[in-house]
Amino acid sequence: MKFSFEHKIYAIFIFGLTLLFLSLIIGYNNIQKNNNLLTQLDRNQIKLNHYTNQLNYDIKNTQVSLLQEILLHHSISDETKNFQKIQKHIEKLETYATNKQAFQEYLNILNKIKHRLISYQLVRKSLVEALASKETLDIQDAVIGFDSISLKFAEDTQKLTKLANAVLNKQLLSIQRTNRNSSNLILFSFSLSMLLLTMALYQFHILQKDLQTQLQRAKKAENELKDSEIKLLSYNQNLEREVSEKSEELLKKIYTHPITGLENRNKLLEDLLEYNVSYMAILNIDKFQSFNDVYGEDVGNEALKFSAEFLQKAIAKLPFMLYHIGGDEFTIISMHNISLDAEQFVTYIEQIVSDYSHKIFFHNNIKSHFKMSVGIACTKDKKMLAYADMALKEAKQKNIMLSVFNEDKNLEKFHKDDLQCRVKIDYALEHNSILSYFQPIVPIADKTKAVKYESLVRLRDENREIIAPFKFLDVAKRHKLYHKITYKVINNTLETIRKYKIPCSFNISLADMDHKETMQYLENTLNNFQYNQLLTIELLETEDFQNYDLVLAFCKKMKLYGIQIALDDFGSGYSNFSHALKLPIDFIKIDASLISTIDKDIHSKIMVETIVDLARRLGVETIAEFVSSENIFNVVKELGVDYAQGYYLGKPLSIEEYIKS
Repeated sequence: MKFSFEHKIYAIFIFGLTLLFLSLIIGYNNIQKNNNLLTQLDRNQIKLNHYTNQLNYDIKNTQVSLLQEILLHHSISDETKNFQKIQKHIEKLETYATNKQAFQEYLNILNKIKHRLISYQLVRKSLVEALASKETLDIQDAVIGFDSISLKFAEDTQKLTKLANAVLNKQLLSIQRTNRNSSNLILFSFSLSMLLLTMALYQFHILQKDLQTQLQRAKKAENELKDSEIKLLSYNQNLEREVSEKSEELLKKIYTHPITGLENRNKLLEDLLEYNVSYMAILNIDKFQSFNDVYGEDVGNEALKFSAEFLQKAIAKLPFMLYHIGGDEFTIISMHNISLDAEQFVTYIEQIVSDYSHKIFFHNNIKSHFKMSVGIACTKDKKMLAYADMALKEAKQKNIMLSVFNEDKNLEKFHKDDLQCRVKIDYALEHNSILSYFQPIVPIADKTKAVKYESLVRLRDENREIIAPFKFLDVAKRHKLYHKITYKVINNTLETIRKYKIPCSFNISLADMDHKETMQYLENTLNNFQYNQLLTIELLETEDFQNYDLVLAFCKKMKLYGIQIALDDFGSGYSNFSHALKLPIDFIKIDASLISTIDKDIHSKIMVETIVDLARRLGVETIAEFVSSENIFNVVKELGVDYAQGYYLGKPLSIEEYIKS
């Protein structure tokens, strides 16, 4: 069993009190005992002294009486009574001494006195007789005997007195010793008890101090706990508020577009599941990526905000919902419970898009206007978003403002056509039916230069029908077969150069540059090719360059092989001018959108003239695409374009047909 510190202190305190109480009891008992002893001693000593003195007195009185009678010549009286008194005192002293075992020596002296008393009586008788005889010698002898016995009596009584005093002193010393021992014991007990009590009190003081300290700590801890509770409560409140804010922020991020603040694609998908949507329109800003590349992302974001604000105002009083589903695309939907037919919905959308095309965007001295392409689905189907997207793609392909998905454009047919095209691609890859047709690129300014040929991909199906690339390249991309077609075009082009020693070119897209296996295949092929100086690589999709560093690195690497670089579709957007200044190119191919109307549109002519002048200053040759008539040819020749390409000069055919001619 273990005792606590407090229990030990209590034990010390109780032990100290007990010891003090015992010392007081012992001291009290010793004092009482000594008092009784002193009282008894006092009485005994008085009696002893009285009897001894009385004995001494009687003896001396007898002697004096005898001497007095002798000197006065009186007759010697009878001393029987005196002797009886002496005898009586001796008996009392004997009785007293007999009761005190410590007085044995005293009894011995009394016995001597008794014997001397007999001798005294004999000497007295001799003295009386001598006096009666009046014999001088006898008297002298008797007196001498009497004097001797008297001296003996005096000595004995003196011894009795000394012995009585000695006994008294012994008893007093015993009492003093007892008192001293008692005093020492009491002093020791008292000192020890006081020490223990002091220790206990000190420990009580320490304990009380510790207790106060603990109470203070407890109070402090309680205050800290209260503060902590307050802080915890505040923290919980702040945490709840922060969680709420973060949740709202997360929901906002999940369901709203970060630039425009409109509900995004995620919200649209949820609303399509939750609500019964009747009509949907996807609106895409035409050539917005080019605008973004030229003026930068910050200006592009401002343009998106401008577009979002316009659309919000446009549908403010209409029963529509607006979403920003990503990039440059917006979606407008109409609920099923709205009394609105499909024709009315299409009319509203047409009006919105038309109004948008007339709005001018101003920002930091930048002035521009945009157009939108729209795909609309009115099928009330779960696949409405896909249908609207298909309609938008059709609008883009046909270069029209708006396309409406109808029952003839259902997804089942689309998938069926997609699957059939996939089968044709697989057949062509397996049977070496990915062909290259070549279209001549004819020099205009300098007739001494060689005619170049652009390698254009074609597919020959199992019926030996030649299929144009726009019918199968998108399918190849969706089914991840595009790189295999690129391999075939590379091989076809390089084989033509090797065989006929003529300058040729083929197209490389961003998808090719971003495909590691395609780039590795191209490099391995070029490492073993001896006519790189006759090869030109045309960069496609220059308006959609996003990873500019990738394109620049590719161009630099191709230049190391001695290959020339052509920038295709130049003038179709704003970003081409930036590419012409930064990329190590040798040719600029002016886009068909400028060349096709150059003989009728003064703006196109001015633009081409500007491009030619820019290219000449940069030391880059120009190629006019889509030269489809003599008038167009004459205009581009007049403007100083270096090369011309188009149906007027030659259609894409097998290379053998051009070599024969």
